[in-house]
Amino acid sequence: MENYPIPQHNSRIGLHYFPDTLHYRESDLNTWLPELQSLGASWLTLTAPLERAIPEPFLRGLQEADIEPILHFDLPLTRSNDDESFKLLLKSYASWGVHYIALFDRPNLRHAWPASGWAQSDLVERFLDIFIPYAQSVVDLGMVPVFPPLEPGGDYWDTAFLRAALRSLLRRKQNKILNRLA
Repeated sequence: MENYPIPQHNSRIGLHYFPDTLHYRESDLNTWLPELQSLGASWLTLTAPLERAIPEPFLRGLQEADIEPILHFDLPLTRSNDDESFKLLLKSYASWGVHYIALFDRPNLRHAWPASGWAQSDLVERFLDIFIPYAQSVVDLGMVPVFPPLEPGGDYWDTAFLRAALRSLLRRKQNKILNRLA
């Protein structure tokens, strides 16, 4: 098993930032950083656009304040991992010291899938067919892939989805991903 440094923080308090990508300016950082620090936040989940990187100064400002940015990519479940622009984004983030990359969003909900995709059998297996190459790209860059948030209950029960996914990752011998997965 490979050892990767995982940042340690004094607090377990974390927050989700705006649910859009419009608040990554220096003025936004100057406004919200004191609030985050006063709350004792040690991590902040940021919605990561696919078209461009979150500005490095914004991420650096968080990191210098000892707030770990977690970048959440809400990738469509029809997307292919052969997208070089996505890999370039990941490489930039890795070079900027980002550690955590969340991939996809609530794949246990019907509306997350194309209509034909939800109706097919082996939903979790098909999700992993899409997830694994992305997670492998994250691991290859020394970062931590974060399993997507699941909707409590959901159209596919969340705990059943997670259990099936973890068992399948074990069965598929995806140890490098499992050893890093958050």
